[in-house]
Amino acid sequence: MVESETHPRAAVIALSGYRTGGALSALDDIERYWTQLRDDQGSLPSRAQLDPRGFSRALSNCFVAEAMAPRHLRLRLTGQHMTDLMGMDMRGMPLSAVILPESRPMLEDKIEALMTGDGTGVRLTLISPRSYNRQALFAGMLLLPLARENGTPAKVIGALATVGTVGWTPRRFQILGETANPARRPDLAEGDAESRRPSLTVIQGGVVEPAC
Repeated sequence: MVESETHPRAAVIALSGYRTGGALSALDDIERYWTQLRDDQGSLPSRAQLDPRGFSRALSNCFVAEAMAPRHLRLRLTGQHMTDLMGMDMRGMPLSAVILPESRPMLEDKIEALMTGDGTGVRLTLISPRSYNRQALFAGMLLLPLARENGTPAKVIGALATVGTVGWTPRRFQILGETANPARRPDLAEGDAESRRPSLTVIQGGVVEPAC
C-alpha cells in the first residue's frame, strides 16, 4: 500500500490545477451556472429553470436528486460518468450508493445541512481507495440546492467528476473532506493561480486505509 494515496494531502496534489480545464472543471461549470441563476433572480433556481445548454460541457458529470428523507437523496437523473463509475444505471438509487459505508454518516450530515441550511452548496473531496488491479481514484462531488416547486420534494443539482483511471467497477468513495463553500468562493469569478487552488478541510475519520 502506498501511504500517500490515502492521505488528504494526496487529494490536494491530485486535484490541483483542475480549474485550468482538467477533469474536475465540470464541477465549476455547474457551480458557476447555478450561481449566476441565483444571483440574477435573488433566490434559488428551480429544477424547471435549469437549461442544460448553460453547462453543456458538464452534462456527463451532472445529476439531479430529490429528497427521500431529511438525510437522504434519491437520484432522478444521472450523467454517463456516474454510470461508468458504478457499472450500472443509477437512476432511482440513493446517492449514498456511490459512497463507502464508513463515509455514509458524513454524507448524511452534509445532506441534512444542505436541505435545512441557508441555500449554499457543498463540495466534497473523495477517494476510491486502491485495491487489487485498481489504482486510487480521486474525485470531487458538488451538491447545490434547488428551490422547491409546488407539491414536489426538495431537489438538488450535483456533479461527480474524477481524476484517474476508473478500472474495474463499481467504484465507491470515501469522503476525505470538504472544500470551501461553493457559494462563498470568489475564485469562481476571478483570482490569481494561488487563490484558485483547492482548499481542503479534513473531516475527522474521513480517511480509512484500504486492505491490499
